[in-house]
Amino acid sequence: MYRNSASVQLTPEQLIQFGVSLGMTPDQMKQAILELSSSNPDVQPSSDYFLPFADKDIPEPHQPTLAKYRAEARQQKVPDSVPLCYRVSAGFTLKEHAPQAGPCYQNFEYLQDWSFQDQPTRDSLVFWIPRIVPRSVKKNVSEQMEHLAKLRAKMELPAHHLDSFGNVAVVSGLVLAHFKATGERVPLDNYWVRTDTCLAGGRRLGLGWLEDSLGCGRWGWGDERYDDLGAFALGVEALGSSGT
Repeated sequence: MYRNSASVQLTPEQLIQFGVSLGMTPDQMKQAILELSSSNPDVQPSSDYFLPFADKDIPEPHQPTLAKYRAEARQQKVPDSVPLCYRVSAGFTLKEHAPQAGPCYQNFEYLQDWSFQDQPTRDSLVFWIPRIVPRSVKKNVSEQMEHLAKLRAKMELPAHHLDSFGNVAVVSGLVLAHFKATGERVPLDNYWVRTDTCLAGGRRLGLGWLEDSLGCGRWGWGDERYDDLGAFALGVEALGSSGT
């Protein structure tokens, strides 16, 4: 929540909607939030790179995509109140920003010397379902990608949706933002999810919860099948300078 001197509370979704209605770019929106924060000691500076959209606030061109994700989420018993779309700002990384966004195991200090490309997020809308894709465990990388492709066809989504696991910055940001918005730790039931990010030696990074904190682990090279390692369904829509 953001509060002005008249005690009017604005959610991140309302701030985004207001900024878009004024024709503001994402950078201008972030600057406005920072200025609001600095002008009022009761307002905390925004560190949110992942801001949830309520269904009604998602830009009209993306409403058909939302409807397809929402229909599948309902089949997985995800309540309609749970956000399925996030406005993602550029620059979020696993090593630097994830520990600031929510509870991370040992503040991710243990992985600071791991050698991998910590690719930062880009300005985008990310759609996802905060559940392990059904029947995605006990599959290696190739089998999971085939499984996602079949789900993409079933959902009638564009080719750039469900075409990857998501890099570790995007997936960690989504998981922590979902926890902040709902209090729910996904993946549920001690499962983990694969990401696209690999160490220099080839081992792939996965994410799951350890002692009530998000953990990042080094899994196999891709041929292995694990009983507790699945995948999320997600898709990224890049945003231009207009933010729409």
